[in-house]
Amino acid sequence: MKLTESAIERVGREFGSAELRDPRLVRRAGMVASMLARKPSVPLPEALGSDAALEGAYRFVNNRRVTFDALLQAHAEETAKRAEQAGAVLVLHDTTDATFIDVDHAEIGYLPTGKPGFLFHPALVLDSTQWRCPLGVIYGETIHRAQRSKRPGQSKRSGRDTVADTDSEGARWWRGIEAASNRLSNCADVIHIADRESDSYELMHRCLELGQRFVFRVRVAERRGRLADGNASPWSTVGAIADSSEGILERQVVLSRRAAKGAPGMNRGNPARAERLTTLRFSAARVELPRPQYLPKSFAKTLTLNLVHVIEPNPPDGESPVQWLLYTTEPIDTAEQVAKIVDYYRARWTIEEFNAALKTGCAYEGRGFETRHALLNLLALTLPVACELLALRSRARNTPEAPASNVLRQSQVDVLRAFERKLSASPTAREALLAVAALGGHLKRNGEPGWIVLMRGMRTLLDYEIAWLAGRQSVLNDDPAVVGDDL
Repeated sequence: MKLTESAIERVGREFGSAELRDPRLVRRAGMVASMLARKPSVPLPEALGSDAALEGAYRFVNNRRVTFDALLQAHAEETAKRAEQAGAVLVLHDTTDATFIDVDHAEIGYLPTGKPGFLFHPALVLDSTQWRCPLGVIYGETIHRAQRSKRPGQSKRSGRDTVADTDSEGARWWRGIEAASNRLSNCADVIHIADRESDSYELMHRCLELGQRFVFRVRVAERRGRLADGNASPWSTVGAIADSSEGILERQVVLSRRAAKGAPGMNRGNPARAERLTTLRFSAARVELPRPQYLPKSFAKTLTLNLVHVIEPNPPDGESPVQWLLYTTEPIDTAEQVAKIVDYYRARWTIEEFNAALKTGCAYEGRGFETRHALLNLLALTLPVACELLALRSRARNTPEAPASNVLRQSQVDVLRAFERKLSASPTAREALLAVAALGGHLKRNGEPGWIVLMRGMRTLLDYEIAWLAGRQSVLNDDPAVVGDDL
């Protein structure tokens, strides 16, 4: 997608406070980030525009005085300022992989697939008062494995062995939450959101100990638990408690189509499905969880949490029912509170789109660098660009009546009007992005367009725009008397 000039300027200012020990390097960081933002998905030589700029960018990302931590810290500081202004934020935690097939394993590490690459664990901040509006990355770490993952059947370290290891891979969830909470200490309202890997007694214990609010998805429904009703209810399981809870409200939703994955075992947790309109039932209960045996007595003997259950009571024949179980610190006294918790968790999908924006929208994995140092510096420079790409869609949703110039260039609006006859003479931002999504194959009846369909539409629009501008220039060359309004 194409960023506006104001967005490009914001990206260029993002690294002004970076501790690089040389003001020339700080200026170079802003220049390179701005050029990447101007043409985020094109090959690096085209994005940078000249041999001199390309050489400068190569020298910058390979400079030993430039580090991923310093660049990320500068972006995180700007993110914290925006979060403080917003007042209420969601912090989305996730882990994604970055693959570099042409880089030596010894340089970059092994992914679980055996391919060269590393895991990236970001904490993305959203303004919770605006629809999925990204403010930036407040924390990020990379994990480089020196060898391939253990094969099935090989012994793994037990929970008793890893619980005290604050440097372990599993502890990245707490490292992200702790760092984010420290950097967002001046923000009035912070809620952490994470998927199934956050279902950890020790993680939730630490969050409660420091007063951190969260919504975490349940991974182990068979975990022992009981109703926290003050009457010493018998021990059961979290799943059984959820199944016995009475519905508080129902909501009709459109479930998007989900394609089957090619990798073995990837379809178990999220099986393929066709798009369908369905009704979901929400219920909630207060539960008590016992401390696992492998944890030391320094951890609380029990944890008391709120549990929210989302279930599709009547799925079509042959289809698996949609079901979510969520642990949360948020209140569940009313239907409105329960619905808000579910909406908080639904916002978690934004970080999946952020990962796609990094890899697809910013072409991060295809930049051609071959050293860990350069790839990590480039990653830090790319983070605010990916956030701005996602913010385009958020602005169109949050301020739908704003002019289309907030998200697209005038030439792009002109091209869209040629394909979408119903587009008004002065389209709004929302109308413009829906027209872009239509170029990508989106149908209005499917609800709001996602990141991927917008990317497809923008690629098509950019191709059309190039041809349109070339044709316009040809007319001008043939007849200099022709002016813009005559075209």
